[in-house]
Amino acid sequence: MNDRYAKQRIFLGAEADASLRSKRVAVLGLGALGSVIAPWLARAGVGHLTLLDRDLVEASNLQRQLLYGESDLGRPKAEVAAQRLAEANSTVELHPVVADLTSGNARELLSGFDLLCDGTDNFEARFLLNDMAILTGTPWIYAGAIGGEGVVWPLHPPHTPCLRCLIEEPPAGGDVDTCDSAGVLGPAVGVIGSWAALEALKVLTGKAPHAGLARFDFWQDERQFLKPPKTRCRFCTERITEFLEARWTLKASPLCGLEGVQIRVNPPGRLDLGALKSRLEARTRSPWRQAGLMLKGQEGPDEITLFADGRALVHGPMTPERARSWYAEVIGA
Repeated sequence: MNDRYAKQRIFLGAEADASLRSKRVAVLGLGALGSVIAPWLARAGVGHLTLLDRDLVEASNLQRQLLYGESDLGRPKAEVAAQRLAEANSTVELHPVVADLTSGNARELLSGFDLLCDGTDNFEARFLLNDMAILTGTPWIYAGAIGGEGVVWPLHPPHTPCLRCLIEEPPAGGDVDTCDSAGVLGPAVGVIGSWAALEALKVLTGKAPHAGLARFDFWQDERQFLKPPKTRCRFCTERITEFLEARWTLKASPLCGLEGVQIRVNPPGRLDLGALKSRLEARTRSPWRQAGLMLKGQEGPDEITLFADGRALVHGPMTPERARSWYAEVIGA
């Protein structure tokens, strides 16, 4: 039988199955969670997938991020993900976006969708997702995994509580574990990502998703299903989107678990990588390689990658303070 969706249609019904072809979904983050969520949605025949991620594939990703292999090291995750998903289902419209989500571009990048899926690893992005859901009325799936546990919570304010009804402010740095402090098991992420994708299919086909927050600790054999908060916060009831309104110019912060610095700009820029290539080669007296939306080269002991949206990754001993100065000298910001 050549009918790709035959088994799915038996379960969902013809109308619900067909409705998936017209749906538009954004998957924010193509790491461990996103590389499970996105393939399930592509294989289910969701009509359009926007794949948004700012990072490059690294060796430490391969233990749990199923879309990537060793040949993809150093490539943008969003572009590799789109390539892999096209091989799985060429009928899905795939739009890879190599960008850093900020308050300056969230409206542009996350408008016009039927569902937003959280594949991120940080609360800054999740609170931006929550603000976009409040602003546009778009449902979203909150998901996270660490160690051997994870959580999934479908949200659709004002019809349901929002993330801030449960967590009013993002946890301070150091208050929560990360993959670098607690580690993470690949199968745990796989189960959580699959659960999130299943809830996404419910939303997209008109079935009510699970109302509360589901938490699993697979290593300790614990399961909790938390009822949603009974009261709504002022942010979703009054449609306050303060994270979308936050304005900042440039941030330089140490890379988590690695020697180096990440430089982020808000609003994102549009760098002329060709002109920068000439400038940097004259500055460093060494060749720089331009590939798509990124430019990579070496300055002293530091390996530097510049992206067309203004971001930079520095792998090496450069401090955040020096990175800011370097960026100002080279880019002029």
